[in-house]
Amino acid sequence: MEVYNGPHLLIKHEELNSRLISTWKSNPPDDVVYREELVEHLQIAEKIKPSQVMWLLENLTFKPSDVTKKWVDENISKPIFKSGFIAKNQDDFDQVAFVVGYDVLALIEVMDIFRENSLNGFKPKYFATEIEAINWLNKEFNIKDSETLDHKLAITFKGTADDGKVVFEIKEQGTKFTSTINSFKTILEQNHFMRNNGDKYFSLTPREKETLKCQWKCRN
Repeated sequence: MEVYNGPHLLIKHEELNSRLISTWKSNPPDDVVYREELVEHLQIAEKIKPSQVMWLLENLTFKPSDVTKKWVDENISKPIFKSGFIAKNQDDFDQVAFVVGYDVLALIEVMDIFRENSLNGFKPKYFATEIEAINWLNKEFNIKDSETLDHKLAITFKGTADDGKVVFEIKEQGTKFTSTINSFKTILEQNHFMRNNGDKYFSLTPREKETLKCQWKCRN
């Protein structure tokens, strides 16, 4: 049943499964509108009190500012978590599922809201497809024994796009989806650090560089 159809966000409620399904139909133009849509989500969640929440991010490319991510953590996710109506799944994750869209960077921004030092306390799970997310919420998610399968990470160079950028294709097991995305996040953070601190980094002694690498590994 449709319970909200806003400018950019569509929310449905499956009463049988006690499941709230939120879909980004289009991208909010700015942080203000993004927050307004999430306030609607909060109010509906507090009224219906679902035991499961699923977010469909297929059309989402909007990337909120760091200030807005902290605001979402404090004012949206934390109140829902503290209310206690979201259940735990069989693998100790909260029954909050995110289905990735084409823009992986947008997903990384969402994942950053649920970082380890966040205030909300949620431990959501991320999926490549809606079917996988539904199966997991229905407790029908069967993880194949990766030790018995020879599925190694495959990275293939696909050529150059029209804009001159090189294109790579990465193939990985679906069960390692979250860890793969987290690897991308680490690479992006390191790349950002090098772009902003390259001169300082190359001026360090080998010993200082090694110490910095150790600190980075411990943090991640």
